[in-house]
Amino acid sequence: MINPKTYIEEQENKSYEELLKERDMLLKEIQDFEQDKISDDDILRNPSPEVVYQCNLKYLGELLKLIAKKYNEEKIWGFLKK
Repeated sequence: MINPKTYIEEQENKSYEELLKERDMLLKEIQDFEQDKISDDDILRNPSPEVVYQCNLKYLGELLKLIAKKYNEEKIWGFLKK
């Protein structure tokens, strides 16, 4: 797993819509873990599902900040520049 800063650096060039898809993917992984929807393969995986869950929560927190920034850039300021 990578640290949250590196994860966000990898997402920075994505559009607002692409970031929403990334958010949805993270949310699905988080919800699957919370609902005990973990496959046998995932249980044996390294890092463990618990570590992946914690990392995904950190990624989501940082991603939401980036989504807010992109929303302002593309939807608010972009609209005002037209």
